[in-house]
Amino acid sequence: MFAAAYPVRVEVSEMANEKGIVEAKRPRQGPGVVAPTTRVNLALPFSKITVEEPGKDLAEVASMVAALAAVMERTADDPFLPELRKRAEALAARLR
Repeated sequence: MFAAAYPVRVEVSEMANEKGIVEAKRPRQGPGVVAPTTRVNLALPFSKITVEEPGKDLAEVASMVAALAAVMERTADDPFLPELRKRAEALAARLR
């Protein structure tokens, strides 16, 4: 199976040995696969990362989402909307 999948080319030498027998020699083997590698060094500035409390803008957006969820609950009949409204109101209350 190996020989059939990977045929080997055999070259015949022009010169015979002292007994007059011509011997076959194998060609030199080159490198199998030459593939360039890419190396990336990444430096992360962990000492410069700061954690801050959510700002007023985020609290305002959460309040708007809660209001929109309440409007959607009144206008559309979907069993998911009451849960969505409750979650949005809870998030808005946490951020105030």
